[in-house]
Amino acid sequence: MISDEVWVRLDPRTGMVRRFAYGRWVLAAIAVLVAGVTWMSGAIVPRLSHDASGGSGSTSQDGAGRRHVEVLIGLEVVNEGWLPTTVTAVGVRSAGLTLRSVTLDGSGAFPRSIPPRTRMTLTLVLDVTDCRAALSEDVPLVVETEQWWGRTTAEPLAEEPWHALSVESVCRLNAS
Repeated sequence: MISDEVWVRLDPRTGMVRRFAYGRWVLAAIAVLVAGVTWMSGAIVPRLSHDASGGSGSTSQDGAGRRHVEVLIGLEVVNEGWLPTTVTAVGVRSAGLTLRSVTLDGSGAFPRSIPPRTRMTLTLVLDVTDCRAALSEDVPLVVETEQWWGRTTAEPLAEEPWHALSVESVCRLNAS
């Protein structure tokens, strides 16, 4: 049997987790939660998605007999974040497509503010410079936005290739 004198000399908290360690775990959990909420809100990087709303294509020839293939595609860009996002420019990153013009819905021009959970309708006019390249690559829509801390670019998420159907139909009909 252990005497009371030995128990008095021993630290009763030996082997136990200290309260300060719990505080560190709580602070770490709060930091992760704040980071997740900030990311979901779109405060750092805008959370955008887009859907194709239709398209058409046409072909013409210039004075030298060169074929010119053009595609007109309607897109709806959706702000999935919890904060408004200001779009200052739209572009396309592709080896087979060249963006000629962008038209916004209604009247107005860039910059355009998109409130949370709302859509902005765009019409893109694209020149198809290489049908094979345009159909074989995943063409991202690039959106330049202005945030509270400065400008950034974002690639809105899409469930399916937004350009493929219009480009494929105009290239198949006008193959040479």
